[in-house]
This record gives sequence, C-alpha cells and structure tokens, in this order.
Amino acid sequence: MGNRKQIISRTAVVYIGLLFFVIYIYSSLIKTMFFEGNKWKIKINSYAVNLREDKPNRGNIYDDKGKLLATSVNFFDVHMDTRAGGLTDKLFNEKVDSLAICLSNFFKDKTKEDYKKKLINARRRSSRFLKIADKLTYDEFVEIKKFPLFRYNSNKGGFLSKKTTKRKRPFDRLMRRTIGFLSEHKGTGLKQGKAGLEYTYNRELGGRSGKSYMKKIGGGNWMKIKGGEVLEKENGMDLHTSIDIDLQDYVDDILRKQLTKLKADYGSVVVMEVKTGYIKAIANLKRYENNTFTEVLNYAIGENLAPGSTFKLPVLMAALEDGVVGLNDIIDTKKGNIHYKGVDINDSDGHAYGKITVEQVFAKSSNVGMVKIIDENYVKKGKIKHFLKQLYALGIGDISGVDISGEDDPIIKSPDNSSWAPSTPGMIAHGYEVRISPLQLLNFYNAVANNGQMVKPQIVKKIEKNGIILKEFKPQITNSLICSKSTLKKAQKILRDVVTDGTAKLINTKKYKISGKTGTTEYYDAETKTHNDKYRASFVGYFPSENPKYSIIVVINKPKTDFYGALAAAPVFKKIADKIFKGDRELNPNTDTISNTELPLSKNGNQDELCHILTALSIPIKKNTKKSKWVTSEVKENKILFNNKKIKAEILPDLRYMGAKDAIYIIENMGAIPLIKGRGFVTAQSIAPGTKIKKGMKIKIELK
Repeated sequence: MGNRKQIISRTAVVYIGLLFFVIYIYSSLIKTMFFEGNKWKIKINSYAVNLREDKPNRGNIYDDKGKLLATSVNFFDVHMDTRAGGLTDKLFNEKVDSLAICLSNFFKDKTKEDYKKKLINARRRSSRFLKIADKLTYDEFVEIKKFPLFRYNSNKGGFLSKKTTKRKRPFDRLMRRTIGFLSEHKGTGLKQGKAGLEYTYNRELGGRSGKSYMKKIGGGNWMKIKGGEVLEKENGMDLHTSIDIDLQDYVDDILRKQLTKLKADYGSVVVMEVKTGYIKAIANLKRYENNTFTEVLNYAIGENLAPGSTFKLPVLMAALEDGVVGLNDIIDTKKGNIHYKGVDINDSDGHAYGKITVEQVFAKSSNVGMVKIIDENYVKKGKIKHFLKQLYALGIGDISGVDISGEDDPIIKSPDNSSWAPSTPGMIAHGYEVRISPLQLLNFYNAVANNGQMVKPQIVKKIEKNGIILKEFKPQITNSLICSKSTLKKAQKILRDVVTDGTAKLINTKKYKISGKTGTTEYYDAETKTHNDKYRASFVGYFPSENPKYSIIVVINKPKTDFYGALAAAPVFKKIADKIFKGDRELNPNTDTISNTELPLSKNGNQDELCHILTALSIPIKKNTKKSKWVTSEVKENKILFNNKKIKAEILPDLRYMGAKDAIYIIENMGAIPLIKGRGFVTAQSIAPGTKIKKGMKIKIELK
C-alpha cells in the first residue's frame, strides 16, 4: 500500500514537472514569436548569407568634345556601431578624443566636446547605428575613413557606410528630355515615364548585374564573401554623342529669350549637320506664366502637328517632278482669298498678289496660289492619289529613324481616311490636315540641302568601354536621291528666293547665304472647319546656300505677338546661324586669330586653364603674378594682364567675374553648398567676401 502511494506521488511529480516544462516551452515560444521577434530576426540577419545582386556601374554620356552630359555619382551615408565586437573599452577611450576633434574640424557643425559627448552617450546606450553623416562625396568619404577608429575595419572600429548612386547631369536641365531618364524624381509633379538616350540605350549604359554570395554586416549593409561570385557583373558602356554642349547652351538661351519676348507657350529647335545627319543641338522648352522653363516633352521628335507653309516645299516639288508646272508659269491669286469647297483660303495680311509666277507663289508663300496649283493639276484631273503617291516618293511621309525613342510616323491624309473631305487636297497644299514632327520636316529640307541625299538623323556617334570603341554609328543614307536633279535645283533656287526676295528677307545677310522657308500655321479644327486664332510660327532651312553645312528648324508655338514665321522663328534661326558661322573656321576662316584691338573680356579664375584658352586663341598674356593658382584678369596694353588672387582656407573670396565652374569648385572645396542662378560669369554672391565659411553653409551666386 505504501509502495503504491509512493509510486503515485512520484508519477504526479513527474507529470507536474512535465506540465511546467511544456508551459515554459509554450510561454517561451509565445514570448519569442510575439514579443522578441524583431530582436531575434536582427540577430539572425546579422549572420545571414544570401545570393544577392551585384549592381554594375552605369556608363557615362558625353558630348562631341568629350564634355560630360550624364554620369553616376556615388554618395555615402556613414554610421558607427559603438558596440562593435572588436571595439574594446580601452580602444574606445584611447581614441574618442582624437575622433571627436577630427569630426569637429571636418564638419564644423559641433565642438569637439559636443562630439565626444555624443560618442560616449551612444556607447553607453549600446547604439549599433549612430549617424555620423549622410550624402558625403567620395572624396569626403575617403577623408573620413582615415579618422581614428574609422580607419580600422567595421568589427574593430565600428565604421559603417552605405553607398547610394544618383544620376547627375553636369549641365543641369540642358537637354533634359534628350539625355533622358528611366524614372522621374518624386515631387516634381510631372507624370512622365522613361525618355531619351538613358531609356533608348539603357541596355548599353546599364551593363549587366552580377550575382554573388554576400554576408550581412552592420547597418543593413552586405559584404561580398571571398570566392562567392556566381556571375560576374559587367559595367555599362559610355555613349559619345554628336551634341556640341556649348552650342546647345546658346540655342537654349536664344529660344528661352524668344519665348519670353513673344509670351509663347513652347518651342523647339534642332541643329543638324547636312552631310552626316548628326544632331549638334536640340532644345525643347515650355514656358510658364512666371517665365520659368522646363523640357516637359521632346517636341522636336515626338510632336506631330500641321506644319503649315513649310510643307509647301514637298507639295511644289511633287508638282515640279510631275512636270505639271514650271517656275515661270503664271498663277492668278486674284485678291488673295478664295472659297475652296466650303473653306475660306486667304493669303497672309490680305495680300492681293494677283497674277504671279509659281516661283513667286512660293517665295511670297501664297496659300491661294498653292491651292490652285494642286486643284487645277490634280483634283480636277482626278489624279489626287497620284499626287499623294508622288509626295511619298519624295520621302516626306517617312519616319526619320532618329536614334531616340518617341518618334511617330508622319500622317498625310488619303481618300481612304474617314475624315477626308472635298477640301482636303487644298488644305494639304498649304500644310494643313498633315501631321509631321519638326525633326521629320528638317530631315526633308536637309535632303534638299544635301543634293537630294537623305541621311538618318543621329545623336550617338559611338559606344565605348574603358576607352575602347565597341561600335561606331557612321552617317546612314536612307534615300540616295529623293527626286530628279532638275527638280532639286529648282527647289534649292526657290528656297534661296524666300530669303532674298520673299517672306524671310529680314534675315538675309551679306556674310553668308541662307536658304529656307517660313511657316505660319493657325490651329485648325478639321471637324468644324474653323481656326481658333492661335498660331505656330516656324522657319526651316540651311546655310551656306552654295555649300550647305548645317540645317536648322525653329518652331514657336502659340506666341501672343509677332506670330508670323518671319518674325517669330526666322530671327532665332539667324542668331544661331550667326553664332555657328562666327565660330566655324571652315565656313569663316577669319576666326583664326583675334585682333589685339578687339581683345575679349577674360574671366577671373584658374590661371592654368585661362592660359591654355588664351594661348590657343593667340591672345597675348602678361603675368604680374607669382605661381598662383587663381588670378584676376584685365585688358591692358593690348594684352590680358593676370594678377594674383589670394584665396584663404575657410574665408570666402570675391567670386565676381569668375565662371560658374571655378566659383562652384571654390565653394564646394570649402565645404559649402553653391546655389546657382543664371549663366555666364558671377555678378553677385549672397555672402560677402571675407566671411568665414562653415560646412554646409548655402551660398547663392548669380551669373550673367
């Protein structure tokens, strides 16, 4: 009996013990799952090994002279693990003073005592991720890595860093849509996707990601395990474009000024080499009410609209090619207005040209004359389909094939189109009920300039990697001859007539010859057959006429004043052409040297760079300096005189008359942040010269 009680009591003890053990296990499990989950997750992750993507470096984009248009810049966020495994109390206490001094001297935002207190308090709290700094440049990162404790590995010194890469455009918003992007930054308010060279050449620029086994380290960072590479990464290739960024800057500025002057909505300009099709500049600007500008869309490539009178060239060339008219044939334009199949057709400003030649019809841009040519020779003879076929044979209906995404096919209405009307042939005759992009129209005029040979417009000239050319994009002929030589000569003659005796007389110059065509398009609703008093002004042409080297198109949309192509667009063409002609030694050999009596204004700045430029221009220099990196300059005794410009550490100098590049270099080198407004040389600075600079201080500079 006693034994039985003893067995039962022992069994009860065992069961109770098991029960408590089970309760303990379950409670521990619940505690771990619901109360300490994050703690253990962090601990496990600290030892995690994973197969992760090893991102490649993205390639750069350059202009034709090797200037950087887009690049990837690395920034570094730096933290400290104050309880790193190898960071002993002895080591920490030995180095904390010197680390605090280094941080204080470098950032200049706290005293050494404040930094020491911050570090000690963080260690007492067992902080594993103390923020030291963020968005450091590579040079700053390298410098900080030399500080006490930070020079050791992360386990011993607690130094943690995270690299982020951002795409930067050194020329800011110039060619924003053409250079492009893969995704727009948040907060811009612009709902735009992928665009430009960055998108079109993403495969080449982006390279190929690698795969490597990595170990997780402090601060959410991962470290590649030695020998853990599974797939080697391939860094991106570099694009070398045909763009001349200096010309681009000028084109952008001239377009901006004209849009401001005319209170226009938006505009675009394309400059192209006649023989090669290489695009030298492409600007697309939208103006807002406060006269701020941005590139919302690449209008030159992606916007197909009615071109107006600039389309009269292919229309007349089709008629000349068919032999239905000659340049000396007489067309009766009467009083400059007719009612054509339900639509009023008028010549500009109520001009009554009466009976004029076909050549004059084009030079004076008579809408009535063009309608009559097509109506009498094609519509009345039932040959409108043949006329349209002849237009396409000239290549005006073809896509240009430019090496950037966003281009659509031109649209020229045909009788099969549901919106075709009896008046449509007459509308096509003077550039309505046709949709074509500025670049496509320029491509056609470029072919006329190039003796009938149509070439593909191109922006990228070659692709390189590590200085080795992987692919070159030579000029590509897309149509060896758009028409007969006889029609071509007539087309070249009437384009020159427009500038000498026609609508573009205002831009005629004795220095060189310009050929081209003005266009003034009133926005037209094909359904209601009405205009809405909003205009598109354009000029497209080439120069020099006798041996064309450059072709240019200018389009100004919805100007409030001077809406004619001759007044709104042609002057922009002339200013750009003047700029190119003045600087092109092949076109203007007189640019080889600069007369001593016409010495240019020389900026203040880096002595070596100024010497290099002035020497290349054969401009005499007189140095009143010791070996000084920075100098001021002035014109004196038919020479550019250099004087020393002393710049002390941490003391802001007088930046006036410096270029943006030098001013930015000096400001950033002092640890401050430059804020830039305008272009040219510095005329004002927000902080007075002689002020002691603190790291992170913002300095505004105005340039003109």
